[in-house]
Amino acid sequence: MNHLLLTGLITETYLLFLLILSVYVLYSGLLTKIHIRTGSPPIRTITVAYKYKQGPYKECGRLFAESCTLGPTLPTVGIFYDDPKKVPAALCRCVVGSILSEGDERPSAELLELYENSDFRIFTFPEVTHAVSTSFPHRTPLSIFMGVQRVYPQLACYIKVGSGSCFSRDSYFAGLR
Repeated sequence: MNHLLLTGLITETYLLFLLILSVYVLYSGLLTKIHIRTGSPPIRTITVAYKYKQGPYKECGRLFAESCTLGPTLPTVGIFYDDPKKVPAALCRCVVGSILSEGDERPSAELLELYENSDFRIFTFPEVTHAVSTSFPHRTPLSIFMGVQRVYPQLACYIKVGSGSCFSRDSYFAGLR
């Protein structure tokens, strides 16, 4: 009888683990619908403190962490210049940093000094009138991976083909393959 009880407990623990894992993956964005739109971007002129990096994109985490440490309440931004499927990892370029101000607002002198003392460069991006944009929830560390795997392929298709044929039910999960 003890053997059956032990087997039952192990089975229940395993099923509970699978349930928790499933909820975590779903909460991370597995079934989040990706809405791509064109038009006015969600932000206007922005001033960014950034660092430039050349090398594999998977090594950008240190820059994101450094930027978030300096300005934990500021939005973080990454701009990736190269397609890692076409450019060798060692030659991929990106900038990572924090958005210091938006619109007509100017960042404080203290904030500028904080980032400049940590070797960040400051740049103000002019307002863009037309852009392709989307968003994906950042709820867990897994959300980053899911966003990359699901959003980028759909953005690339949208930009290349247009909105017509990229969003069939079959392509909805294309980023997971």
